[in-house]
Amino acid sequence: MNRVVIKFLAGFLLLFVVYHFPEFFPVFWVMAVFKIGFLLVAFVLGRLQGWKGLEGYGLGFSKRWWQHLLQGLFIGIFFFSVSVLVSVLVRYEEFNGIASIDVVIKGLPMLLLMTSFPSIAEDVLTRGYLYGHLFNKMKPWHWVLLSAVVYVLNHIWRLNEDPSVLVYLFLLGVVLASAVWKTKSLWLAFGIHWGANLAFESSHSFVETKPLVTHYGSTWLLAASWLLLVILFGITAKPKATLRS
Repeated sequence: MNRVVIKFLAGFLLLFVVYHFPEFFPVFWVMAVFKIGFLLVAFVLGRLQGWKGLEGYGLGFSKRWWQHLLQGLFIGIFFFSVSVLVSVLVRYEEFNGIASIDVVIKGLPMLLLMTSFPSIAEDVLTRGYLYGHLFNKMKPWHWVLLSAVVYVLNHIWRLNEDPSVLVYLFLLGVVLASAVWKTKSLWLAFGIHWGANLAFESSHSFVETKPLVTHYGSTWLLAASWLLLVILFGITAKPKATLRS
């Protein structure tokens, strides 16, 4: 086998193992060490593979990196929240209340921390690594679809769930890979992913909702929300011409 292919597969396998290791030892400190330590492993791997470090994954600190991150956070929170709102309006779920300001203030810092590191770790694994190695070697939409499929397959513990789950994961994967394609960096994709995860966890920690149906209507609405964003990305597709940092 070609040495380049071996190096690519070995690096991906290393990141994959580090990312999923906590699932076999579901203890908080194990999860924290491996999710946070994932970035250190990715940095060292990037240097060994000839990159400056995390810049090779699309995480370079260009002039607009923080703007892309904030934009992504807003987009992720907004589109996930829209799906929840529509689910309540069509009576798939029922809104039962919201936590007090004190509870939100106390819980938000930990929620931000515990959603940010898993989000960026998965972004590096399923988008950043593929970006660094394959983006300039494939047609853009071929790369987007590959990244989306890898993103779905990375959810190995959910592959036997309802088809609506796989559809929403695939469409979210297309959204996040398209964000990389548009900006030639990982920051917008990370922001969207983090925002969506933050909204999801907030909807369970700070907002009380009750399911009113036994079907997967709410998940299909979430998939529809990401499909709408895919369409909007397609309409406004004007990828930057510059290469990654």
